[in-house]
Amino acid sequence: MKISAISDVHVKDTNDKAHALLVDFFAHPLVQDSDYILLLGDIFDLMCGPHEEYLRKYQEIFSKMDELQKKGKKIFFFEGNHDVHLEKLFKKLWKNGEIIISQDAIVEEIEGKLYYFSHGDEHEIDNISYQKYIRFIRSAPLKFIAEFVMPYSLLNYLGERASRMSRKKGYKKFNEEKVRSRFRSGVLEKTKGAFDFVLGGHSHVQDQWMLPESKSLYLNNGFALQSKTFIYIENHEFRFEPLS
Repeated sequence: MKISAISDVHVKDTNDKAHALLVDFFAHPLVQDSDYILLLGDIFDLMCGPHEEYLRKYQEIFSKMDELQKKGKKIFFFEGNHDVHLEKLFKKLWKNGEIIISQDAIVEEIEGKLYYFSHGDEHEIDNISYQKYIRFIRSAPLKFIAEFVMPYSLLNYLGERASRMSRKKGYKKFNEEKVRSRFRSGVLEKTKGAFDFVLGGHSHVQDQWMLPESKSLYLNNGFALQSKTFIYIENHEFRFEPLS
């Protein structure tokens, strides 16, 4: 069984480097040959609600996903904190759930091993303000507003503004080693070594870490535009595979 996973691509537009990187990921021979393809959240820098403008704007990306699922690949799309409330949007393309979309972690048993897949923000347990924020943006009232009230143009404007402010604030405080340590602590508390593999993102820090006193391996591909890699697993052996 072969698995390819990427997270935190943050595609903003069709002419940016992130878009090209994601297209390269889908076209990579190892991804084309994979049984599982995991999109572990924040694939898009801003996507919220069932607005068809997203389907037109990112037609190439959705087409690549559709081509892969038609080849029998099992594709998971995990909503992050930048791409949320997309179930109805995906239903417009995949009425029978051909691509699995989830806000929550999913556990899969693959050839006798337990795999835990998620965006990974649940591991940021010590960031109380973020946990309040993510509960708010994933809440039923905000979902209703995104789906039925707020037009695409206004949602896009407000989202881009919030995204810029968030990045500006985050850059000032970002310390890679501290972030890596915090996420390792969160993974340990959340999963307790109960899984053979824990795959997540969100931290923007690439990491591979064997949880103490366990056989559980935590893998995070980091910020894709910086790492220029994806996670590749074959026969339960992993590596960070380079992307151009």
